[in-house]
Order: sequence, then C-alpha cells, then structure tokens
Amino acid sequence: MTNKRIVIIGAGASGYFTAIRVKELNPNSEVLILEKTGKTLSKLRISGGGRCNVTHDCKSVSTLLQHYPRGKSFLKKIFHDWSVQHTIDWFESNGVPLKTESDGRMFPESDSSETVAQLLEWRAKKLGVQLMTNASVVTIVSLPSGGTYRWQLNFNTGGSEVATDVVLAVGGFSKESQYNMVSNLGVKIVPPVPSLFTFNIPDATLHALHGLSVQEAKVKLTGYPEAYQGPLLVTHWGLSGPAVLKTSAWAARWMNEKQYCTTALVSWKNLSEDEMRQFLNETLRENAKKRIDNVSVDGIPRRLWDYILKRAETPTSKLAADLSKFEFNKIIENLCRMPFDTDGRTMFKEEFVTAGGIDLDQVNAKTMEIKSLPGLFATGEVLDIDGVTGGFNFQAAWSTAATAALALTS
Repeated sequence: MTNKRIVIIGAGASGYFTAIRVKELNPNSEVLILEKTGKTLSKLRISGGGRCNVTHDCKSVSTLLQHYPRGKSFLKKIFHDWSVQHTIDWFESNGVPLKTESDGRMFPESDSSETVAQLLEWRAKKLGVQLMTNASVVTIVSLPSGGTYRWQLNFNTGGSEVATDVVLAVGGFSKESQYNMVSNLGVKIVPPVPSLFTFNIPDATLHALHGLSVQEAKVKLTGYPEAYQGPLLVTHWGLSGPAVLKTSAWAARWMNEKQYCTTALVSWKNLSEDEMRQFLNETLRENAKKRIDNVSVDGIPRRLWDYILKRAETPTSKLAADLSKFEFNKIIENLCRMPFDTDGRTMFKEEFVTAGGIDLDQVNAKTMEIKSLPGLFATGEVLDIDGVTGGFNFQAAWSTAATAALALTS
C-alpha cells in the first residue's frame, strides 16, 4: 500500500507529534488530524501551571522506567528507540531549548507552554499536516479488503473520512463508556480510575496550615504496602505535593477500591524511627533550657512544630530537658506517623491523568499497532500507561508517537 492516508484522532501532544514525525520521515504521506473540539493542544497548554513540563532529565532508561506505575515493561524498547535525549534534541533543533530544574523537571526556557504548543502547530502546518476541528468521531468501521482504504471514520454530524491507517491519540477518559469507539472494535479496555490526585482531609486544624510545605516527607497509606517520599504541601482542603501525587499514582486502583477513604500516615522528615529519635534527642539537648514550643527543629517549620506539639498533647510550658519519656514518645509518633483520614480526592490543578485505557497486551510495542486490527495504532494516554508527575507522561506521549510514526512510514 504505497499511497497512505493516515488519519489521527486527537489533536493533543501525542497526536500532533505522531503527525509531525510521520511527515518528517515521509513527506509524501497524507496526514489528517481530527479534533472533536474547536481547540488544539488544550491539555498541553495548561500543563505544568502553564509552563509545560516537557520531559524529565532522566537519561537512564532503567531509571526512567521506575516512574511509571503502569506500562513499565511495555515502554522499555520504546524508550530505547525514542529517549529523553531524543526529545531534548528534537525541541532544541526546532528552536525550543529546554532547561532543567533542580528536581529534574524540564521546561521550555521561555517558561511558557504556549512556546511548545505553537512549535507543534507551526511545525505540523509547515510539513503539510491537515487539521479538522469540531470533528467528533463516533464510530470506526473496517472496510472490505482489497480497496484503497481500510477504515471509515464516522462523525456525529453524519459526515465521514476514510483512511489507510488510523492513529488513536484521544487521551485518557474518566469513564469506561467513553472508550466505546475503541471497545466496539473488540479492543480490550482496562477500566479507568483517576491517578495523580491530592488527598481531601476533613480536618480544619490541618487546613489552618495551608501553604506550609516540607521538603522531605514520606506518605504511607494504612493497608497499602509501599510508602512514597518527596516534598509535601498542606492545602486548604488537605495534602498535596509530590509525595502525595506519587502515592496517588501508584495506589490509584487500591484507593479507588477504598472509595478514597483510608488513613494516610505522614512522616514529616522521612527518617526511620530510630533516626528520628536520635535527631530529636540531639535537638532537645542543644535546646535544653528552652521551652519546648520555642525549640527550633531543623526541617520543621515553626507552624508545623506547634501543630505537632498540639497533636501530641505536649505541655508547651515545659522546658525541653524536662519532657517525660511518654511525652517524648508522643512527639516521635506524630513526627513519624501522624495519621490523617482521607475523605475523597481533588484533581491536581487542571491536569487529568488516568490509570486505564487500551490493554497493553492488545498492542505491539514495536509499532504501537493493535495486534488484531492491522492499520489501527494507539499512542499516548489512551493506552494503559501513566507516569508520576514530573514530565513522565509527556515523555511517554513523545516516545509512543515516535514509535508509531516510524512504523507508519516503514
């Protein structure tokens, strides 16, 4: 089949990048992007607080894979074929250099997602990629073999398009029914559940600390085997920050089963209990003649220290040297395992990531083609792949798109 007509459903990051890479590899390919709304790259434009966290400075593939709760094995070859360095080089060569922040996140030097969006739109247009907006595909129909085209895409308005190859780049959905266009073709869907969300904590005394943050906390959900560390932020509704977002990503299905009602245990300094005891003992010895509420504790903001003492029911008029063993142990308990009952979740900013989508067993990782449906490909978040916060979901989008494009032009 020499004259390919490739239709990509979805004008998001993976859809645009698939189209661009196809045209870069084979300028003679006919490529059309269909977008159900009137806007393109909407999610990209609001990502990273409007800065667009393009990728993460994680050059080792084995290390990079550790940031994906789902899809790690599937992505191994894909990341070797289109790595973080490939992403950096592509943006650099197209006039959008990236900068690396202290935590490894990479943003455009302009600090504006619009820079990234405009590059993708400009590059696609320059290469001759066609775009049709307000084109909502409701069904994909396989055409009889032997003809020029393999697929017909029908719109909700009654119109249609035909294609030799179709790329599903529709993003993630919150409801399984939203995947009907795909599942009606016999493609297995892993039911979606939210990932990357913050914890609602119905505790007014905690809410009073909103805006407070610590740099090295650890969060452990009661009954869930793993704990996750990183910066933690107190909000006016509960707990947020990378430590919480990592927890929500890895425990996404577990928390969904619990209906987001569980107990989060927070260690405010990410030290073992023995290390915390030694640390607090040394701090109290250095401040033996001070009232306990006047003691400065390294890494613990003053407002948080006051909150810990209140939770531990510590008599604040006592000198540090006069704390009883019982009082000391109560402070340790609240430093290491302060419990918070969660009652629901809140979406992280305006970003939306799901755990779920097209079952990876249905997809050829070498080509991104659906195994049972030649000529039908899938890229980005429509797949049952998701990463933690930090640029990892975009990297999966760029890499799966590049893999599909190479297969489409080979």
